[in-house]
Amino acid sequence: MARVAAAAAAALGGLLASHGPAVAAAPAPIVLHAWADRDDDDANGVPDGEQASLPLPARVDLVPLDPSLTGCALQAELGADRARLLTSSGARPWGSVVAEKAWVQGLSPGRVELSARCPAGRRSVLIDVRGIDLRGGAGEVVDMARSHASLEREPPARVEGPPDAPYEDPDALRVVLAVPDDGPGLGGDRILAVESLGAYGARLDVLSGLAMRPAPCARPYAGVRCWASEPLRLVIDDVDRSHPLVGDRSIKAQVGGAIVLRAGGQKAQMVRVLGPRQSPVGPIGRLLATVRPFVLRVSPGGAPAIGGTDLGAIEALRTELGAASAIWGQCGVTFGAARALDVKVVDPPPPHLLAIGDDLGIVASGGEIRLRADGKTLAVPTSPGQTAGRVASAFARAVEKAGLVPTVSPNARIGPGMAPSVDVSVRRKDGSLVALEVLPGAPLSTDATLSVRIGSVDLADGLQHFTDMDAMAGTIEERTLLKAMDDGDPRTIEIVVVPLFAGGGRIGESFIGSDLSSVRNVVLLDRSGIRARRSSLTLAHELGHVFMDQPGHPDDYGVDTPTRLMDSDAADASPYGPRRITLDECARVVLQAGPQARVPLLTAWPLGPLPAEPRR
Repeated sequence: MARVAAAAAAALGGLLASHGPAVAAAPAPIVLHAWADRDDDDANGVPDGEQASLPLPARVDLVPLDPSLTGCALQAELGADRARLLTSSGARPWGSVVAEKAWVQGLSPGRVELSARCPAGRRSVLIDVRGIDLRGGAGEVVDMARSHASLEREPPARVEGPPDAPYEDPDALRVVLAVPDDGPGLGGDRILAVESLGAYGARLDVLSGLAMRPAPCARPYAGVRCWASEPLRLVIDDVDRSHPLVGDRSIKAQVGGAIVLRAGGQKAQMVRVLGPRQSPVGPIGRLLATVRPFVLRVSPGGAPAIGGTDLGAIEALRTELGAASAIWGQCGVTFGAARALDVKVVDPPPPHLLAIGDDLGIVASGGEIRLRADGKTLAVPTSPGQTAGRVASAFARAVEKAGLVPTVSPNARIGPGMAPSVDVSVRRKDGSLVALEVLPGAPLSTDATLSVRIGSVDLADGLQHFTDMDAMAGTIEERTLLKAMDDGDPRTIEIVVVPLFAGGGRIGESFIGSDLSSVRNVVLLDRSGIRARRSSLTLAHELGHVFMDQPGHPDDYGVDTPTRLMDSDAADASPYGPRRITLDECARVVLQAGPQARVPLLTAWPLGPLPAEPRR
C-alpha cells in the first residue's frame, strides 16, 4: 500500500506540473547552533544566561539571528526553555516580532523548534543547543560562573575506570559535553580543544584535542547524549605539564586567567582560574601580594649579585618571582605580572645604624657614647641602670638636634639575651642614609656593660646570617642591610638577593611577624638560592614562612613528605619534588596574611573580563 500511495502521489505531482500552476517547495529550515551560556564572560559572578541584560563582554557566546527573520514573529513550538531571544534592548519573549538585529542565546542543551510567521510566509527555525559541564572528583557539578577551576596541588597519578568514576584529585575537572540526540554530533572523540589564557589575556597553552568517551550526563537532561573527558589538570609549569602519566590531560594555567573550551576553533565556554574551590576557610579567590624586590651589588658601583649586569639581574629576579608566584597560585596567591615588578639593583648601604644593647641587652653602668654623623659630633651620656630603649631615645634626640632624622626600632630579645636591643637608623631630611663614624682615637662608648655597635654591610665575605640563637632578631649586618630598605609598611614583603651568605650551607632565610622583631616580612636569598629554583624552589619556600607566619617545617614535627613545598629537606626537580601546598596550608595563609589578618599581606583582587580574543 505504501508503494501504491507513493506512486499515486508521484503521478499526481506530474499531472499538476504539466496541466496546472507550479507549486512552490517549502523553504528549508534555518538551522542555528548555540552553546548553553553558563559561563561568566563579564566576570560579575552571575551566569551570562541568567542575566536580564548583557554588557558587551557577556555577548561573546550569542548567535546572530538570520537577517531574513527580521519582521517575523518567532513562536517556540518545542524547547522554549532551552534558548532565549535577545535584542540590543534586552531579552524578548518567544512570540515577539523581531524588529531589529537579534541574537539567540543558548540556555540548556537540547533541540529548540521555532515557527516564524513572516510577511512572506512561514519559516521553520531549528536551534541545536549544546552544553558543557564541569564535574569534580566526587561527581559534583562545578558552576562555571559561581565557582572556578584551581591549580593542581597533587602529584601526577593515573586515573582508571569509567568516565564518570570518582577520583581523589580535588583540583582536576572532568569536561562533560552534551549534544541533542536528534541533532548532528561534532565528530570524533577529540571534540573539544582546550586553551589556557593568562590573567591579562595572553595565550599560555593549548591542548589541541581533549580525549572524550561516551558517558552519563552531568545533569538530568532529556533528549541529550553526553561524552566526558579524563580529569583535566591545571598545572604551573612545563615540568608538571610534560609528565608522561598525565601529559595528554594537563595544561599550564595561571591564577586570574581562564580555561577556554573550543569546538571548531570557536569559543564554546570558559571557566576562570582562582584558588582552591574548597578549603577549611571556604573557597579562595585571587589574592595579591605586594612585593618589593632588590638585588644587591657586591660593592658600591660593583656587579650585581646575579645576572652579570643590572638588566640581567632584573630579568633573573623577575623570572624567579614569576616561578614563585606560579607555585603560590595553588592557594590563589599571585604577585601580579612578573614583567611589571619594579626590581631595584642597589648598592650596599653605608653604616647608618647604631645598635644599642646589641646581643645580650645588658643595662648601662654609666659612660658616654660619642660618634660623628654627617660631619657632626654626637655625644650621649649613659647612666647606671638605663635600658637600651632609654639610651636609644636619648640618642634619637641628639640626632634630631643635629638636624637629622632618627628611626628607632626595637628588636626581639634573642635566646640568651637579658632584654631586647634597640637600633637607631639615621637619615637626612631628604631620606638618604647617613654614614656613622667613630671619632679618631676615641672609643665609640665608654660604658662598660652596655654594648654599642655601628652596623655595617660588607658582602665581600658574605652576609653574616642568623643562627638559632638570634634568628628572632637577625644579625647586626642583616639588620643594617634590611632596615636601610624598609618602607615602613608592614603589609609589603621585601625580597633581597645578596651575593652569598657567610660560612656556606645557607641559600635563603626569612623574617616573620611572630618573632616580634622590627625586621619582619622579609626574604633573603643568595645566588645559590636563585640557581636552585628547579630543585628546591627556595624563594617560594621562604615566602611560605612569611605567608603562614610560621618558622618551622611540617617534617620537624610530622611525617617527612618530600613533595611538599614547606618540607625542610626536599630537593627534586621532578613533578614529585617540593612544590605541593596542602589545603590546610592555604587556609593558614588566608588566616595569617589574608585581607582579614592583623597585618594583611594579601589583598583581594577581583576578576575583570578578559579580552574577547586572546593575545598571542
